[in-house]
Amino acid sequence: MAWLLAALIPLAQAAPEMIPLEVFESVKRAEVGADLELPLRGGGTFRLSDHRGKPLILSFWASWCTPCRKELPALSQFAKEHPGLAVFAVNVDRAQADAEKFLSQVQIDLPVAFDTAGQALGRYGVTSMPTMFLFDRAGGLALRKTGFSEEKGLVELQTALTGLK
Repeated sequence: MAWLLAALIPLAQAAPEMIPLEVFESVKRAEVGADLELPLRGGGTFRLSDHRGKPLILSFWASWCTPCRKELPALSQFAKEHPGLAVFAVNVDRAQADAEKFLSQVQIDLPVAFDTAGQALGRYGVTSMPTMFLFDRAGGLALRKTGFSEEKGLVELQTALTGLK
C-alpha cells in the first residue's frame, strides 16, 4: 500500500492548476465588458477601454487546456485575415512560467495578457477553457463562446463578426 501512495504523490503534484473556487463564486457577479487592466507579455498593459472603436476578441486560455492548443493557432490565423480586429489571448495560469512553456510549444502571433490572480476570469464569469468574447466597436458583447471544435473551427466567430455594425 505504501508503494501506491509513493506512486500517487508525484502524480498529484504534477496535476494542472485548475480554476480557483473563488472564481466560480464570483460568476454571480460577472461583469462582461467591464474594463480590464492586465500586464502584457513583453511589457506594457492591456486595457479593454483602449480598444473601443473596433471589434475586439478576448480569448481566455490556460496551459493545461487541450482545446486551447488548437484554438489559439486558429485564432492567430483568423487575426491575420482580419486586420481591423484586435485579438488578445488572456492567460489565466497562476504561474506565468507555465504559460511561457505552453507558448514555446504552440506558435501564435497574438498579444498575450496575463491574469495570474484570476481577476478578469472572475469579472467575466469564465469557468471553462477556452472562453472567447467578441466585443463590437462600442464595447458591447456580440459573442461569448466556450470550447473549441476543430470540426467547426471559428465559424461562429466569423458569423458574429460579419453581423457587427
